[in-house]
Amino acid sequence: MNNIINKIKVFLADEQGAETVEWVMVAAALAVVIGAVYAGTLRTGLTTAMNTLSTTVGAVPTP
Repeated sequence: MNNIINKIKVFLADEQGAETVEWVMVAAALAVVIGAVYAGTLRTGLTTAMNTLSTTVGAVPTP
């Protein structure tokens, strides 16, 4: 019985998983901020790239 209680205590004292979750949340928050700041720039760049690709593919002659 003491072995099970000791394992539970060790499990509850382990904070490695909580630290990982914190870093993932920091990374997600940073991604949201970057996305919000550069949303217009990214949208314009992606639109330009897709239009260029569409024009290039449309210009290829069909056999």
